[in-house]
Amino acid sequence: MKKLNLGFRSATKNTMHHLQLNYVKTELEAEPLKKYMAQIAALGIFSDKSGEMVFATPASASYIDTEEKVVFAEK
Repeated sequence: MKKLNLGFRSATKNTMHHLQLNYVKTELEAEPLKKYMAQIAALGIFSDKSGEMVFATPASASYIDTEEKVVFAEK
């Protein structure tokens, strides 16, 4: 399964935070992703316990491809 990992920098502490999405389009290019991430950041709805905006600035985007390998399975 492919996942989309969006990395954001927080507003004041400059720490990285990630939003990982399943079932995504894998053809998205950098510019549209930057635009969508900026829209997420503009919502201002993601904050930590102290009230700091954790998804303040788009920093990175990457696709992650995971593969399941079954070691054993009962029938």
